[in-house]
Amino acid sequence: MKNMKYLLVIIALFGIHSCSTDTVETTDDIVVLEDQTELVLKEITSLGFSEKDILDMGSYFLVGDDITFSKTGRPQLTDEDITQKQRRTTYLVSDKTIGVRIDPSLPSNWKTATRDAMAHWNANSGSSIFLYETDFYWPYQGGFLFNPEIQVMNDNADPLPNNTIAAAEFPTSDGMPGYRIRINLGFSACSVSNNLRFYNMIHEIGHCLTFAHTNSSFGSHIAGTPTSDSNSVMNGGTACTLSSGLSTGDRTAVDTLYPLQINAPSNIQAYHDGDEELTMTWNAVPGATSYKIYNNIKETGKTGWYHYRTRTSNSYSRELKLKYRSGYKMMVTAVDANGNESKMVEANYNW
Repeated sequence: MKNMKYLLVIIALFGIHSCSTDTVETTDDIVVLEDQTELVLKEITSLGFSEKDILDMGSYFLVGDDITFSKTGRPQLTDEDITQKQRRTTYLVSDKTIGVRIDPSLPSNWKTATRDAMAHWNANSGSSIFLYETDFYWPYQGGFLFNPEIQVMNDNADPLPNNTIAAAEFPTSDGMPGYRIRINLGFSACSVSNNLRFYNMIHEIGHCLTFAHTNSSFGSHIAGTPTSDSNSVMNGGTACTLSSGLSTGDRTAVDTLYPLQINAPSNIQAYHDGDEELTMTWNAVPGATSYKIYNNIKETGKTGWYHYRTRTSNSYSRELKLKYRSGYKMMVTAVDANGNESKMVEANYNW
């Protein structure tokens, strides 16, 4: 995760909606958020949406039923550059290993749907996209803050229309994914089954990763994908009718934009000496220059993983007293010379 994001989490914790440092000016502890209504409107129309497609919801614009654009805190190009740069559909995500926070207040069925949707995206073997659950977390007093790139939450702070089941944001100019998915717990257009929750979460995550509606008129056609795909999970206006996950065309699109760059480590083994020494080993990955080790968050009320250490060899050891071993978990990724990170793989625990 990028260090520049950490201040923003503190802002978000106090109810200020922002997703980037580009429009947050800081002077010691003073934070100023700029209203960018005109610039955001220009961005939306430059993407190919007509004015009749844009719904003003007060603090944000809703477009295409489930795509949101915040009026403040959204990283934008300068006014003179926006026309040239926005001919692309959206920005791409630069760091494909993406932390997702699932708000603890969400109902369990939506939490399950989100986790299952993340696993569905991760299972696409030809893509470098990997979504893992995390939370706001200070692992050490005085240390730095880990925070999620995407937050999944209810829409209480910025309510959605009754006929919108959920809404997401597109990636931003700094290579960050869309920073939030809002779920409308009061959605009333149809009865919502667990399958619908699952398929809708796959769809919304797709927006955060840069994918637009397959059946819309805006955006650039991705090479190698069909010009029409009735099976695409990214078709718009399908909140009540989605019945499958990523189609063949969807998978081709993901693999084209986010191809797998480096394989994940294999045969990850964790050992404990029964006293206070933990050791991990794994098979070396061709092309890897380093490996990242992730630990599970054990703080009460928090769920997920955080990046704990980076190593250049395919082994790792640390002190871990026996009384702390219970529930301790680890995952490992490989990183190449260009900073591309593999999918995460959990260790086998030999105790």
